[in-house]
Amino acid sequence: MSFSDITGNGRIKKILVKALQRGRMPNSLLFSGPQGVGKIDMAYVVAKALNCLDREDDACETCSSCVAINKGVFPDVMRLAPVKSVLKIDQMRILKEAAYLKPMIGRKRVFIVDPAEAMSREASNSLLKILEEPPLFSHIILITSNPFVILPTVKSRCQFLSFSPVSRDDIVRCLIEHDLAEEKARILSLLVRGNLKQAMNMDWEEVRSQREKTWQLFLTFLHREPQASFFKEFSARSRDAAEEEMRPTLELLASFSRDLILIKENADPGLLFNPDFESPLRDEAASIRTGQVLALLDRVEEWLLTLQRNMNIKLFMSSIIVDAMESHNV
Repeated sequence: MSFSDITGNGRIKKILVKALQRGRMPNSLLFSGPQGVGKIDMAYVVAKALNCLDREDDACETCSSCVAINKGVFPDVMRLAPVKSVLKIDQMRILKEAAYLKPMIGRKRVFIVDPAEAMSREASNSLLKILEEPPLFSHIILITSNPFVILPTVKSRCQFLSFSPVSRDDIVRCLIEHDLAEEKARILSLLVRGNLKQAMNMDWEEVRSQREKTWQLFLTFLHREPQASFFKEFSARSRDAAEEEMRPTLELLASFSRDLILIKENADPGLLFNPDFESPLRDEAASIRTGQVLALLDRVEEWLLTLQRNMNIKLFMSSIIVDAMESHNV
C-alpha cells in the first residue's frame, strides 16, 4: 500500500509527502482521528517511504524493504500494541532502548504505538525525553482515536496530524470498486459515519436484516406498542455484547426518525439516511404527527447519551423499558 492507495485525508498525505521530499519528516508524530480512517495504514506507508530503496517520497511496494515491512519481518519497523488493553512502561523501555540503536538494515527505525491512549501514565511519562530529543535515525508515530486522554506533555512534543472521517463519496467509490452495487454502497456509506474500514468489513445481508428488524422496532415505538421483550433480550447479555448491537440499533432508530421528519417537511429525498425505505416512510408520514416523531427522536438521542456514560447495562435496559412504557400511557 502506498499513499495513493489510502482513501481520503488528502491534506495529510500532502503534508507527509512534502516532508519526505524535503527530508524533514518529524521524528515524533501523533496521528489522531476517528477509527477506520487510515491512520495505521498511513503510518506504515511513512515507515516504508523512509526505508524504500527506490523512492524518497512514497513506498514503491516492490523493493526488498517495502516487501519486508508489508510482511512484518523488517527489523527496523516495530509496532507496539497493548497487553491486556494496556501499553506498559516495560514496552516503552524496549522502544527507547531500540530507538537509540542504529538501524540494522534500513535507513530509519520506525516505532508505531497503537493505540497511544492505551499507554499508562508511567509509560507516557517515560517517553517524554525521547519524544523531545529523538535520535535522527528514529521516528516514533503515536496513533490515537481519543486525543483528549493523551497527556498534554506528550502531545506538545509531537507533530500533531488530525485525520478526518472518509467522505461518503470516497466510501461509495471504494465499495463499488470491491463489486458492491451502487445503491447498497450508498446506504452503507450513510451508516458508518466516515469509517471506511467498518464499511469494507460489513456484510450486506447482515446489514439488511438488522435494518429490517430495526424498522419493525421503529414502527412499534412510533405507534406506542410494547417492545419490552426486545430490550429484555439485550439485558441478558454482557455489557460489551449488548452495547455492540444496541448502539447501532439506536442510531438506526434515530436515522428513521430523522428521515420521517424530512419527509413530513417535504425535504429533498436525496437527504434521506435510508433511501430504500422512502416508500414505507411516506406511508407512515401520512398518519403521524411531526410532534410524535420529534418526541421519539429526543428519547432515542437521550438513550444514546446514556449508553455513552458506561451505565450498568441491565440498569440501562430497565430505564429504557420504563421510559417506553410511560410513553405508551401518555
